[in-house]
Amino acid sequence: MMKMLVVMVMVVTGALCEGSGSDPSQQGINQYYPGFTPLSENCTQSLVELLLLRQEVHLSRLLDTEIKAASSLTTLTDTVNQLKDALLIRQQAKETLQEECTSPWSVVGDNCLLLAIGERLNWAQSLQFCAARGGRLAAYHDANTYAEFLGYINAVNTENTAVDAWIGGTDEAIEGVWQWVTGEAMLKGPPFWGSTNSYKAEPSGGRNENCAILYFPDKYYTHDITCNHKAAPLCQKDLPLMP
Repeated sequence: MMKMLVVMVMVVTGALCEGSGSDPSQQGINQYYPGFTPLSENCTQSLVELLLLRQEVHLSRLLDTEIKAASSLTTLTDTVNQLKDALLIRQQAKETLQEECTSPWSVVGDNCLLLAIGERLNWAQSLQFCAARGGRLAAYHDANTYAEFLGYINAVNTENTAVDAWIGGTDEAIEGVWQWVTGEAMLKGPPFWGSTNSYKAEPSGGRNENCAILYFPDKYYTHDITCNHKAAPLCQKDLPLMP
């Protein structure tokens, strides 16, 4: 392998440089590789400098690669540590939820709920009912949470009693602008809001129906209805829960 490398180098340099042939240092080379033009001292030095430069460039590239790899490893380590911290915080929040969400409240996903299935109250009375128990009327903010709420209601209403459930949504302040009691905007359209028997999309009651319920005849899809309607409060307890 070394012999081939010497031959290749000498072929290249022989094509580029022509020496006088008088340098004694070339005689040993000519003994083993006859026919090659001896290299001048200047050409030999230039060749050495070229090889050293190529080696320096190669080492520089290797160093850059190592620096980038180290940076990537540092970034990956930071990400893993952040995930570990997030999982620890979530586990602690879960433990807090289990400790503070006790009977008659129930843990539902990441929330703490209470459906007063035996009560028949209007919307304002339901607000007071939940507040007296350290909560408020329930609110959902995504489809998964909404589905969890429906699963809980159906699990509590095992007798399939024809009872609606109050939630904390209203457009009483500004007609048509539906908000939760927390001040956040309610999500519109499917899969949250249902439809009337004539397939008109809810909310459909105009100024006469300013409060939101989960409507039993429509499989607990959200409907607007008069705030004096009688239904069971669905309460939610605010806890410093999930990150």
